[in-house]
Amino acid sequence: MTVMRPGCRAVRKAPPERDKTTFSWRQTIMKTTLWAAAFTALSLVAAPGARAEYPDRPINLIVPFPPGGTADNMARALQPALQRALKQTVVVINRPGAGGAIGVSQVANAPADGYSILCSLLSVASLPEQAVVNKQKPPFTLEQLTPVAMLSAEPVAMVVPEASPYKTFPELIAAAKARPDALTYGSTGFFGEVHVRTAAFADTAHIKVRHIPYQGGGPLVTALVAGEVDFALLSRSLSLTQVKAGRLKYLATAGDEPWADPAGLPRMKDGGVDFDSVAGTALFISSGTPEAVERKIRQAVEAAARDPEFKKIVSSAGGEVKYSAGTKFATFWASYVKSIAAITHRIAATETREVAK
Repeated sequence: MTVMRPGCRAVRKAPPERDKTTFSWRQTIMKTTLWAAAFTALSLVAAPGARAEYPDRPINLIVPFPPGGTADNMARALQPALQRALKQTVVVINRPGAGGAIGVSQVANAPADGYSILCSLLSVASLPEQAVVNKQKPPFTLEQLTPVAMLSAEPVAMVVPEASPYKTFPELIAAAKARPDALTYGSTGFFGEVHVRTAAFADTAHIKVRHIPYQGGGPLVTALVAGEVDFALLSRSLSLTQVKAGRLKYLATAGDEPWADPAGLPRMKDGGVDFDSVAGTALFISSGTPEAVERKIRQAVEAAARDPEFKKIVSSAGGEVKYSAGTKFATFWASYVKSIAAITHRIAATETREVAK
């Protein structure tokens, strides 16, 4: 404050001394308020992610094969049951190509958040090994995938066109032995499940047959109905509809257990070939997925596998639900990976690649 006196220069009066204690408290309160505001702002940004409980958005169920095959049929049967269990939308997406490598790679390289689930045939275990034998970089590694559960282990049979000249299993085996490489068989793709299965069968039966690959189960069945190949070793769910329609017929079943539908089929073992095989379908997620999310997916799959409607759909298509998870499935998977790697190398060393249809 400035005070003017007559005849004197202006004299500035010193302001009253601040109450340092009051000023200090005001600073503290201001800083605290600013920190609180900043924390609140950050909380508002982070809260949706922090509070969100899996799943809070639609889940993609990826099938690495075209529509109409075993894995696709299983995924579409599973979809509504999985939606009920997770209380969230599940979308089936087909990502075919490169024998399944495109779809599998999508899941293997997806964020490890549980929103991309692979529904596939077990045979995709051979894909990294295929790249190795072809001197290529593998599109993914099996370590990038975490096995969640096996859904099915379907019985397999030798299937031929209805107009096939081979009326019995022994007749076809005899013809194959009499004319090596004359008979043809179809598969879902080079190194695919049907290819690997039939290569193992040919070894067991001591026959030489020529491989014709197709791009998935649907195209293979269409080709078999048209008589483009002599036979195929197919799962029941992939073949039963066409058998009942009178377009295909079963010659013999693999394994020991007799089929209930259709009943009375001879076993390959009865025809002199002791061969067993199943068509397995399983679910996988990207490795590194949080344990809580993985557990929730596994619990949902287990609930879906018990769902009466799911079982009814699978059974009506000729399939068979056989749920397996945890240590049991992990042990099976490790053994399967080892065996399929061996036969992949055998195929690469002895077969020439046909032009895919």
